[in-house]
Amino acid sequence: MRHALFRRLLGPHVETEEVDPHTVQGGLLKSEEALVDGAAQTRIEQFTAGRVCSRIALGRLGVAATKPILRGEDRAPIWPPGFIGSISHTDTWCAAAVARTEDIRALGIDLESSTPLKEALLKRVCTPKERDWLHELPTPGVTGKIVFSAKEAVYKCQYPLSNQFLGFHAVEVELGEDSFQAVFQQEAGGFKPGDVISGRYLVEEGLVATACELHR
Repeated sequence: MRHALFRRLLGPHVETEEVDPHTVQGGLLKSEEALVDGAAQTRIEQFTAGRVCSRIALGRLGVAATKPILRGEDRAPIWPPGFIGSISHTDTWCAAAVARTEDIRALGIDLESSTPLKEALLKRVCTPKERDWLHELPTPGVTGKIVFSAKEAVYKCQYPLSNQFLGFHAVEVELGEDSFQAVFQQEAGGFKPGDVISGRYLVEEGLVATACELHR
Protein backbone atom coordinates (compact mmCIF):
# COMPACT_ATOMS: atom_id res chain seq x y z
CA MET A 1 0.00 0.00 0.00
CA ARG A 2 1.50 3.32 -1.06
CA HIS A 3 1.72 6.00 1.62
CA ALA A 4 -0.12 9.30 1.20
CA LEU A 5 2.25 11.96 -0.11
CA PHE A 6 0.50 15.32 -0.05
CA ARG A 7 -0.67 15.19 3.55
CA ARG A 8 3.03 15.63 4.36
CA LEU A 9 3.59 18.43 1.86
CA LEU A 10 0.66 20.76 2.60
CA GLY A 11 -0.48 22.66 5.67
CA PRO A 12 -3.39 22.10 8.07
CA HIS A 13 -5.88 24.20 6.08
CA VAL A 14 -5.65 21.81 3.11
CA GLU A 15 -7.49 18.49 2.84
CA THR A 16 -6.02 15.80 0.59
CA GLU A 17 -6.99 12.39 -0.74
CA GLU A 18 -4.99 9.91 -2.83
CA VAL A 19 -5.72 6.62 -4.58
CA ASP A 20 -4.55 4.17 -7.22
CA PRO A 21 -6.77 5.11 -10.18
CA HIS A 22 -7.08 1.46 -11.23
CA THR A 23 -8.92 0.64 -7.99
CA VAL A 24 -11.73 3.20 -8.32
CA GLN A 25 -15.03 1.70 -9.48
CA GLY A 26 -17.60 4.30 -10.55
CA GLY A 27 -18.08 7.47 -8.61
CA LEU A 28 -18.78 10.04 -11.32
CA LEU A 29 -21.94 12.13 -11.30
CA LYS A 30 -23.99 12.27 -14.51
CA SER A 31 -22.78 15.74 -15.48
CA GLU A 32 -19.17 14.63 -14.94
CA GLU A 33 -19.60 11.48 -17.03
CA ALA A 34 -20.39 13.67 -20.02
CA LEU A 35 -16.95 15.26 -19.77
CA VAL A 36 -15.20 11.98 -20.58
CA ASP A 37 -17.77 10.46 -22.91
CA GLY A 38 -15.88 8.55 -25.58
CA ALA A 39 -12.48 8.96 -23.88
CA ALA A 40 -9.94 6.14 -23.55
CA GLN A 41 -10.33 3.87 -20.54
CA THR A 42 -7.11 5.12 -18.94
CA ARG A 43 -8.34 8.72 -19.20
CA ILE A 44 -11.71 7.78 -17.69
CA GLU A 45 -10.00 5.99 -14.78
CA GLN A 46 -7.74 8.94 -14.01
CA PHE A 47 -10.53 11.51 -14.38
CA THR A 48 -12.81 9.45 -12.14
CA ALA A 49 -10.13 9.01 -9.48
CA GLY A 50 -9.48 12.76 -9.48
CA ARG A 51 -13.15 13.60 -9.00
CA VAL A 52 -13.64 10.92 -6.33
CA CYS A 53 -10.57 12.09 -4.40
CA SER A 54 -11.74 15.70 -4.69
CA ARG A 55 -15.22 14.85 -3.41
CA ILE A 56 -13.84 12.93 -0.44
CA ALA A 57 -11.52 15.81 0.47
CA LEU A 58 -14.27 18.42 -0.01
CA GLY A 59 -16.57 16.31 2.15
CA ARG A 60 -14.19 16.81 5.07
CA LEU A 61 -14.77 20.55 4.59
CA GLY A 62 -18.54 20.14 4.63
CA VAL A 63 -19.30 20.05 0.89
CA ALA A 64 -22.12 17.69 -0.09
CA ALA A 65 -21.09 14.71 -2.21
CA THR A 66 -23.81 15.61 -4.72
CA LYS A 67 -21.88 18.66 -5.96
CA PRO A 68 -20.31 17.98 -9.38
CA ILE A 69 -16.82 19.18 -10.20
CA LEU A 70 -17.13 20.29 -13.80
CA ARG A 71 -14.54 21.73 -16.18
CA GLY A 72 -14.08 25.19 -17.65
CA GLU A 73 -13.21 26.07 -21.23
CA ASP A 74 -9.58 26.11 -20.11
CA ARG A 75 -10.06 22.48 -18.92
CA ALA A 76 -9.38 23.45 -15.29
CA PRO A 77 -11.73 22.03 -12.63
CA ILE A 78 -14.58 24.30 -11.52
CA TRP A 79 -14.61 24.14 -7.72
CA PRO A 80 -17.66 24.85 -5.56
CA PRO A 81 -18.00 28.52 -4.54
CA GLY A 82 -15.73 29.30 -1.61
CA PHE A 83 -13.29 26.48 -2.34
CA ILE A 84 -10.08 26.00 -4.30
CA GLY A 85 -8.27 22.85 -5.31
CA SER A 86 -5.80 21.01 -7.47
CA ILE A 87 -5.72 17.51 -8.99
CA SER A 88 -2.82 15.51 -10.39
CA HIS A 89 -2.27 11.94 -11.52
CA THR A 90 0.08 9.47 -13.15
CA ASP A 91 -0.79 6.05 -14.55
CA THR A 92 -0.41 4.58 -11.06
CA TRP A 93 -1.44 7.27 -8.57
CA CYS A 94 -3.93 10.12 -8.28
CA ALA A 95 -4.28 12.91 -5.73
CA ALA A 96 -6.49 15.89 -4.99
CA ALA A 97 -5.98 18.78 -2.58
CA VAL A 98 -8.70 21.27 -1.58
CA ALA A 99 -9.14 24.18 0.81
CA ARG A 100 -11.49 27.02 1.68
CA THR A 101 -10.68 30.24 -0.15
CA GLU A 102 -10.99 32.13 3.14
CA ASP A 103 -7.84 30.25 4.24
CA ILE A 104 -5.91 29.60 1.02
CA ARG A 105 -5.75 31.90 -2.01
CA ALA A 106 -4.47 29.20 -4.36
CA LEU A 107 -2.73 25.86 -4.34
CA GLY A 108 -1.09 23.53 -6.81
CA ILE A 109 0.01 19.91 -6.70
CA ASP A 110 1.81 17.74 -9.23
CA LEU A 111 2.70 14.06 -9.56
CA GLU A 112 5.31 12.61 -11.91
CA SER A 113 7.12 9.32 -12.21
CA SER A 114 10.63 9.58 -10.77
CA THR A 115 12.26 8.50 -14.03
CA PRO A 116 14.94 10.92 -15.27
CA LEU A 117 13.88 13.87 -17.41
CA LYS A 118 15.34 13.35 -20.87
CA GLU A 119 18.07 15.70 -22.08
CA ALA A 120 15.85 17.15 -24.82
CA LEU A 121 13.22 18.04 -22.20
CA LEU A 122 15.85 19.48 -19.88
CA LYS A 123 16.61 22.05 -22.56
CA ARG A 124 12.93 22.84 -23.04
CA VAL A 125 11.95 22.93 -19.35
CA CYS A 126 14.98 24.44 -17.65
CA THR A 127 16.51 27.90 -17.95
CA PRO A 128 20.24 28.17 -18.76
CA LYS A 129 20.95 28.81 -15.06
CA GLU A 130 18.98 25.71 -14.03
CA ARG A 131 20.72 23.57 -16.67
CA ASP A 132 24.17 24.74 -15.58
CA TRP A 133 23.36 23.76 -12.01
CA LEU A 134 21.80 20.41 -12.96
CA HIS A 135 24.76 19.36 -15.10
CA GLU A 136 27.03 19.70 -12.07
CA LEU A 137 25.04 16.90 -10.38
CA PRO A 138 25.64 13.15 -10.70
CA THR A 139 21.99 12.55 -11.72
CA PRO A 140 20.79 15.69 -13.53
CA GLY A 141 17.82 13.91 -15.12
CA VAL A 142 16.28 12.81 -11.83
CA THR A 143 16.71 16.23 -10.23
CA GLY A 144 15.46 17.77 -13.46
CA LYS A 145 12.21 15.83 -13.00
CA ILE A 146 11.78 17.50 -9.59
CA VAL A 147 12.32 20.90 -11.20
CA PHE A 148 9.78 20.05 -13.90
CA SER A 149 7.21 18.91 -11.33
CA ALA A 150 7.79 21.99 -9.16
CA LYS A 151 7.09 24.22 -12.16
CA GLU A 152 3.89 22.31 -12.92
CA ALA A 153 2.68 22.77 -9.32
CA VAL A 154 3.55 26.47 -9.39
CA TYR A 155 1.75 27.04 -12.69
CA LYS A 156 -1.38 25.35 -11.34
CA CYS A 157 -1.13 27.48 -8.20
CA GLN A 158 -0.75 30.80 -10.00
CA TYR A 159 -3.29 30.20 -12.76
CA PRO A 160 -6.50 30.93 -10.77
CA LEU A 161 -4.96 34.28 -9.78
CA SER A 162 -3.36 35.31 -13.09
CA ASN A 163 -5.52 33.46 -15.64
CA GLN A 164 -2.35 33.10 -17.68
CA PHE A 165 -0.73 29.99 -19.14
CA LEU A 166 3.01 30.26 -18.59
CA GLY A 167 5.95 28.78 -20.44
CA PHE A 168 8.50 26.69 -18.58
CA HIS A 169 11.00 29.56 -18.39
CA ALA A 170 8.50 31.88 -16.69
CA VAL A 171 9.84 30.81 -13.29
CA GLU A 172 13.27 29.66 -12.17
CA VAL A 173 13.37 26.96 -9.51
CA GLU A 174 15.85 26.66 -6.67
CA LEU A 175 15.76 23.34 -4.79
CA GLY A 176 16.47 22.76 -1.11
CA GLU A 177 16.67 19.40 0.65
CA ASP A 178 12.89 18.95 0.62
CA SER A 179 11.63 22.36 -0.47
CA PHE A 180 11.78 24.68 -3.46
CA GLN A 181 11.45 28.31 -4.39
CA ALA A 182 10.12 29.36 -7.79
CA VAL A 183 11.17 32.88 -8.76
CA PHE A 184 9.09 34.63 -11.42
CA GLN A 185 11.12 35.75 -14.43
CA GLN A 186 8.22 37.62 -16.04
CA GLU A 187 4.98 39.36 -15.14
CA ALA A 188 1.87 37.19 -14.81
CA GLY A 189 -1.27 38.89 -13.58
CA GLY A 190 -0.41 40.23 -10.13
CA PHE A 191 2.93 38.41 -10.06
CA LYS A 192 6.02 40.42 -10.96
CA PRO A 193 9.60 39.39 -11.80
CA GLY A 194 11.32 38.46 -8.55
CA ASP A 195 8.12 37.32 -6.81
CA VAL A 196 8.45 33.88 -5.21
CA ILE A 197 6.15 30.91 -4.71
CA SER A 198 7.57 28.40 -2.23
CA GLY A 199 6.71 24.73 -1.97
CA ARG A 200 7.82 21.29 -0.86
CA TYR A 201 8.60 18.02 -2.60
CA LEU A 202 9.01 14.28 -2.00
CA VAL A 203 10.62 11.54 -4.07
CA GLU A 204 9.19 8.25 -2.89
CA GLU A 205 7.97 4.89 -4.21
CA GLY A 206 8.71 5.73 -7.82
CA LEU A 207 6.99 9.11 -7.73
CA VAL A 208 7.90 12.79 -7.52
CA ALA A 209 5.29 14.83 -5.65
CA THR A 210 5.38 18.64 -5.43
CA ALA A 211 2.99 21.06 -3.78
CA CYS A 212 2.65 24.75 -3.02
CA GLU A 213 0.00 26.93 -1.38
CA LEU A 214 -0.58 30.66 -1.04
CA HIS A 215 -2.15 31.73 2.23
CA ARG A 216 -4.49 34.64 2.81
